Amino acid sequence: MTDKKALRTALLAKRMAIPTEEKARLDAALIKNIVAHPAFLSANALLSYLPMRGEPDLTPLLALAASRGIPVYLPHCDKNGMRFLLYTGQANLTRDCFGILAPRAEQPEATPTARTLCLVPGLAAARDGTRLGYGGGFYDRFLPHFEGETLFALYEQFVFDTLPHGTYDFLIDPESIMTEKGAL
Repeated sequence: MTDKKALRTALLAKRMAIPTEEKARLDAALIKNIVAHPAFLSANALLSYLPMRGEPDLTPLLALAASRGIPVYLPHCDKNGMRFLLYTGQANLTRDCFGILAPRAEQPEATPTARTLCLVPGLAAARDGTRLGYGGGFYDRFLPHFEGETLFALYEQFVFDTLPHGTYDFLIDPESIMTEKGAL
């Protein structure tokens, strides 16, 4: 399947079909691997996301980071692009222009450093670092200017040998692909 739109539709359906108990087990294993990763252990800030459409639920990491004094930032998208804004709890979230829960626009913006960890969402990855997102290009535009560490969290069944990619798709370091079985 080379058509990205059709592939996204198929993979999204496959991910949404994962039984609840299996998904909880996969999420717990994925979180365990992220928590043990050197990038998480040395992070001075965490750029994360809230799960949607069957994405791995990494929300326990938000509380864990905060308990360690690590500020947490979530994406806020608007017509100007994507910014990471300070997360201060569920009560302080609003919907961005895409209807995604995000920190309010007046929250402080992240100023990433080399020790900042960004957890990257998406549908699938290839062993060469190709990432298949949702087609908006927000992370493809953000990641080339991000100087910190990244971990692309996804389930092992969504890692492939190859995936279609375009000239504007940002290739991630294959070693930053994290699954319930660990890093590639």
